[in-house]
Amino acid sequence: MSYLNLSFYVFILLFFGVYYCTAPKYRYIVITIGSYFFYGYTNTKMLLFLMTITLITYIGGIALEKRKRKIVYITFFCSVISILIVFKYTNFIFKNLNVLLNKIQYDKQLTDQVNLLLPVGLSFIIFQACTYLGDVYKNNILAEKNISRYAAFVAFFPTILAGPIQKSRKLLPQLHEPVFNGEQAKKGTILFVWGLFQKIVIANQLLIVVNRIFDDYKNYNSAYYIVAGICFSIYIYADFSAYSDMARVVSKIMGIQIDKNFNNPYLACTTSEFWNRWHISLNSWFLEYVYIPLGGNRKGSFIKYRNVFVVFLVSGLWHGVGWHFFAWGAVNGVFVIIGQIFKPIRKFLYDKMKFDEDTEGMKLCKRICVFILITLSWVFFRNGVHASLYLIKNMILFKPLCFFDENLLSISGSVVSTLITAMSLVIFWVIQLNRQDEGYAYERYSKQIFIFQILPVAMLLCACVFAICTNDSTVSTEFLYFKF
Repeated sequence: MSYLNLSFYVFILLFFGVYYCTAPKYRYIVITIGSYFFYGYTNTKMLLFLMTITLITYIGGIALEKRKRKIVYITFFCSVISILIVFKYTNFIFKNLNVLLNKIQYDKQLTDQVNLLLPVGLSFIIFQACTYLGDVYKNNILAEKNISRYAAFVAFFPTILAGPIQKSRKLLPQLHEPVFNGEQAKKGTILFVWGLFQKIVIANQLLIVVNRIFDDYKNYNSAYYIVAGICFSIYIYADFSAYSDMARVVSKIMGIQIDKNFNNPYLACTTSEFWNRWHISLNSWFLEYVYIPLGGNRKGSFIKYRNVFVVFLVSGLWHGVGWHFFAWGAVNGVFVIIGQIFKPIRKFLYDKMKFDEDTEGMKLCKRICVFILITLSWVFFRNGVHASLYLIKNMILFKPLCFFDENLLSISGSVVSTLITAMSLVIFWVIQLNRQDEGYAYERYSKQIFIFQILPVAMLLCACVFAICTNDSTVSTEFLYFKF
């Protein structure tokens, strides 16, 4: 069930009707039932995975509280991670083993099409459940004895399909007696409308351009590749940010707070800073459960850089099954490591040349450089390895005259459509920049007279309706990160 389906709005009205008719101390039961209905709505078989993961980690938490031994923690942690490996990577592993067997001229082949159901959001569910095992093991929380309340944590429906990944030490305590907050609900409603705008007006329109160019790239030139690359870079941000914002809204109305998943990543001045601002919940998970256990930055520079590279490789494979995801992770790992290695050299040169790197001009140059590097890396995220190398080569070695192609103005379908998309992007970035400090932005908004509070919300909704009505094809209701 997607946030853009009519069935979701019917579900959410019924859910909140029951939720607020229930005493606060029993609302976790409504969350559990509602979450299981939400997750199993399209395919009830997926509930078996959810119940299995919940049961394993629930038993693991109780076992860890009784005996906090590393072997117990590793056993239950690996048991859950193995579910992800089996159901997500079996076909990929068999396919590559067959390639290896062909190389050594071995006659027998393994089947590379094992029909395993891959539940939506399996990676997010497993990573969220793993935070519980980690928190109990590290004495951050006590084991949850109430299995229904624990099930509500694992299956928490606002975040179950695409995050943000919640840590048990933050979410579980809030499930005891969530209380409605009218001001938070009002703030959440505005944020939900903004999420709709990001998805329908920005992400969906940019996706049309991306698919048109990248799916048929041999028939276009470098100018189109560059525009499509930029569109994909903004698309993936708008799409995922929209879902994360909507998830926060539903949680706010429930009286539960979840953290932001993005902090204007494209304002980053280094690639390292970019990844600290992007998909914050996932990066925090990798930091706590991969980077630090590997030794973090405690064992010298070489080990630190090795650990950074491993984290990015694992992150790449977590995002998807394919060598292009592996390449995407490797490329970003290299970008971050090179940036960290050259940081003292860069600082030395700035001091010698008496450049102040904190001036707005220098920050702008660094942000442009980061945007270019990240945009080039996203090409691997969208396309196969060979196609990506071809596209990146042509994007870098472009000829300036290719931008004088008159058909480029119709890249969105028509000149008018391209201009409307460009104007929408300007509005998108202006509002995003003003969201840098959400609390302050909302405070300024709430001080306006009523008409000026309603007007921007109405305009965003009208833009969404206009985008839906002018779209020739079916409006995409799926979010990109549902695949992961």
